[in-house]
Amino acid sequence: MFPGVIPAMPPTYAILRSCFSRSWGGLEITALETTALLRDRGHRVRLACVPESRLARAAAERDLATIPLAVTGYAHPMLAARLARELRARPVDLIHSEHSRDLATLVGAIRISARAIPLLLTKQMGSYIMKRDLLHRITFAHVDRVLAISDVLRKNVLETTPMPPEKVTVLHHAVDTELFSPARVDRWRVRREFGIPDEAILVGFVGRFSPGKGQEELLAALQRLAPRHPRLRCLIVGEASFGEKEYEQQVRERAARLGLEGLVTFAGFRSDIPEVMATFDIFAFPSHAEAFGIVLIEAMAMERPVVSTDCDGVLDIVENGVTGVYVRPREAASLARGLETLIADPPLRARMGTAGRERVLRMFDQQKRMERLEAIYGEVLRERAAAV
Repeated sequence: MFPGVIPAMPPTYAILRSCFSRSWGGLEITALETTALLRDRGHRVRLACVPESRLARAAAERDLATIPLAVTGYAHPMLAARLARELRARPVDLIHSEHSRDLATLVGAIRISARAIPLLLTKQMGSYIMKRDLLHRITFAHVDRVLAISDVLRKNVLETTPMPPEKVTVLHHAVDTELFSPARVDRWRVRREFGIPDEAILVGFVGRFSPGKGQEELLAALQRLAPRHPRLRCLIVGEASFGEKEYEQQVRERAARLGLEGLVTFAGFRSDIPEVMATFDIFAFPSHAEAFGIVLIEAMAMERPVVSTDCDGVLDIVENGVTGVYVRPREAASLARGLETLIADPPLRARMGTAGRERVLRMFDQQKRMERLEAIYGEVLRERAAAV
């Protein structure tokens, strides 16, 4: 750079983001975190969400500007009209939704507002429903870009929607590698809090209680392993999401029936996830199907080796035999074998942990993801301008 030359500042945008979900999991947390990061990077951003939802409360705690709309399904003409009035009163450069179900309301608002506003969708969950009927063709005709969080989801979008390939881009989730760094945490604090001995081999699970997350297979695998590994312990972190409290109780009761009370500790919701991840020896990810798996990259960033099912978006994250061990979904015996591979080999755990953090720094760093997202916003706006 020449002396005295001031570098050009990157452009900032007025952005409306949406997530009309009442649940609380990876999708909603990502919507919250990305909105906050965009705000912190200088963009003028508002989040449209369901009033009194967990997401709305978390946004208020982060002092994020919100637009409360009680969207509960696909089509809401009255709410679309209300949102259109917001768009006319406070124009935005683009709209970015984190939830496919939001599209009909958002497209309705754009049409009613009579403004040419680019629309982006982050696709976080796969669909087995074909969306090539007239209604979906009209809806997706207003979508300028779909950002799929994994390769398998990009393929799913192309197979089930009328979106052309050039408008479907993979943008992986990411993690703050400064926050999720083993160098900045006390590895033993969480163990001391729960009375877990330092010498215990601690298997960890982080995620909400929901059918398909694999807690039942994990408990069955632990029952198989316990007789051979008396130092084995497990810490299950997470809580039930909207409408899933009964399932959480079933999992807890199952642990008791299997005689795992002294082996398994239920920690509930935790906000100190970097320290939680650091205290594990092995991270277990027994999900039946997953579009991505943010907790996997969080564990890998903390240099934890992983035992993961070989499903869907996980294939973008874990290198089998390098950063972790693949097992078959829904198979407790396979999960037990994978866990035992790492239980029996501390040097392998260390090598996989190191390799995992290196992979996250290379492929799933939050700073790099935000720069790429801003670049995509710029591309979409330039394409729109050129088309006028």
